[in-house]
Amino acid sequence: MSFRRRTFPEVIDNILTSVTGGVAAESHPFPPPGGAAPPFQHSLQQSKVSNIVSVYGSRNGEPHLFRQDADYALLADDQTLQWKEGAELPDSGTLVQVNYNPKSAEPQLTDIHTGSVVRTLAESVGLEIARLYAQLDVVYQAGFIDTATGSSLDNVVALLGVHRIKGGRPAGPVEFRRSSGSRGLIHVPAGTRIITENGDIEYETTETVTMASGQNTMSVVARDLEINNGLAADMLAVLPRPIAGIEAVTNPKPTVITTEDETDRALRIRAKNFLHGSERATLGAIKHAITRQGIKAEVIEDPNKPGFIEITPMEETLTPEQEQRMRKAIEDTRPAGVQVVLKGSQPPRKVHLEIRLSTVSGLLEQDLRTIQRGVRQKIENYFTKLPADAAGSVNRIVGLVLSFEEVDDVRLLSATWDVEGVAEDVLDRETGQLMIKDFPTILGDLQIADPNLPTQLTLMMTFPEGEELPDPDRIKVELTTAITYLNDVNASEDTEEAIQALSYGKLLRVVTLPGKPGESLEEFDSAVGSGGSIPELPTGSLPYEVKFIFTLESGLSRILVQPQNSYILTGFERLTLGGVELHPEPSDV
Repeated sequence: MSFRRRTFPEVIDNILTSVTGGVAAESHPFPPPGGAAPPFQHSLQQSKVSNIVSVYGSRNGEPHLFRQDADYALLADDQTLQWKEGAELPDSGTLVQVNYNPKSAEPQLTDIHTGSVVRTLAESVGLEIARLYAQLDVVYQAGFIDTATGSSLDNVVALLGVHRIKGGRPAGPVEFRRSSGSRGLIHVPAGTRIITENGDIEYETTETVTMASGQNTMSVVARDLEINNGLAADMLAVLPRPIAGIEAVTNPKPTVITTEDETDRALRIRAKNFLHGSERATLGAIKHAITRQGIKAEVIEDPNKPGFIEITPMEETLTPEQEQRMRKAIEDTRPAGVQVVLKGSQPPRKVHLEIRLSTVSGLLEQDLRTIQRGVRQKIENYFTKLPADAAGSVNRIVGLVLSFEEVDDVRLLSATWDVEGVAEDVLDRETGQLMIKDFPTILGDLQIADPNLPTQLTLMMTFPEGEELPDPDRIKVELTTAITYLNDVNASEDTEEAIQALSYGKLLRVVTLPGKPGESLEEFDSAVGSGGSIPELPTGSLPYEVKFIFTLESGLSRILVQPQNSYILTGFERLTLGGVELHPEPSDV
């Protein structure tokens, strides 16, 4: 149904044209049907038109009187109305009403001048009709979300299950942070949901905001979806539905109770955004409902079993509260008649990565450590948010690392995960993908090699009290000599794997202990490389217990304490001596 309010002047023109024998409010669509090109023309129904009294229609959504000879004209055939070049044209898809007098008209009443009986009666009737049009216009506009106000708007949005939020709910600013390296505009629509880490409390934004290109942070007010859920600062931290280009979100200040009701404008925006996110009774809706609980899960719909869905949570542990929330979210979303089977939780697979960084020279060690911590955080977030049905992207990981301006280059050396205790390579260099599709994943060990920030090697030794004390200064010299040799031979792409493999026995060979002299690591590698007899490596030196600890700035530590333990250097990785610690064990006596 389409409705256009008719104003008092239009109603009077219609009445006076009709009582004097003319044609009142003859309707014509604009533009004329048939795809005609300008100038647009309308053929009037009665031929031989004496004159056009007036033409009314809609322009910019409002009633409008079009000007004769400026907007339109009657052609010489006395039957065609033509719109002129440069005219104020009616809105496309609307009707125009034409009042005109045919030449054949024989009016019985002709005195329509102001003050005449006919004019006075017409104006009295026209005023009442115009008033009714105004009332009908209010009723008509009250049926649309863009034009309804007050209680009428409440009734319209109630059809969607949306209700005006009253005062008394906590609210406060939330801050969105752009991902490093992202470009362009980022739109955050009103109604965007933000939840706490445990998913117990959910807030939504009240306005649609846009982060300009080059803008790193943006703040918008968010309010609680329930009553009395005030929050301390930095508790809202999770976007259930990620937004491209947004790296993190938080509430920098505690939320406070608001006193004002939701405005008409805010209610309209929220209702419209609800329509975009109100998907129900679909496989995608079920997946989204589970994701909103902060849970990863594999959702399978077997085409051979219609109406049957299997859901397998992919979490290390699933608390009873999380399971209950997930079951409720599934029940609220699933289609009627569809059976959902919730299977036991399966832990995600850990992906272990080795990467090499090339950072700009001249940076302080604390800056380099900050970069490595940031790299780990970004890669960790990438695997956390990666859908189970998506393969990992090498280019995406490289892009995350290169988003740090201090990183000149990065290379992904290896990517593995453990399958039944066996390391399996998942890096496909030809396609640039990690072959982890159909398995939810998290980041496992991340080994980062940066020549500007060496890995620390620390020796820790314990021995019974009363035993001969090893010489710590001599051990430091021996390990420093071995580290200098390793740094020299590992400063290229072509370093032999046998040299990069630092076993427990190779390192223990270097150390001088009472009754065991230290020997050169370089001589051992030369013997292995020449193909001659390989010197025997020590397996231990009781009662001295020796541990070699490799500590990376990414947080990864590797402890070598048994003959089968080893640490593999990556290309260009440098070592530095972290220290030599000797700890005598007190006797039991």
